[in-house]
Amino acid sequence: MASVEEYVRMAEEAQKDGAHVAVFTYYRTAIEGVGYNTSAVAVLLAAIQYTQKLKKERDRIAIAQWGQEVVQRITPKTDLVGTISTEIAKLQAIGDKHATT
Repeated sequence: MASVEEYVRMAEEAQKDGAHVAVFTYYRTAIEGVGYNTSAVAVLLAAIQYTQKLKKERDRIAIAQWGQEVVQRITPKTDLVGTISTEIAKLQAIGDKHATT
């Protein structure tokens, strides 16, 4: 089984290919691998920031919802959790912007 670092590396490689499902599968596996502790925060932040580049609103909504669930599970809370919450709000705002145009 691959390590958390290997899953993050595989997610970064998948980004280069535009393999969105692979990107998020690897990020999710990495987060699960660290057990939703503070180490998951950096991985989740990378996933959320990548999501902001996606064109399909349904993809952004799904990842934003997943991100919120992960934030709730991360313990103990850190300053980065606030940063991620801000990034999720940006992601939701992208969807709201598209909905009004």
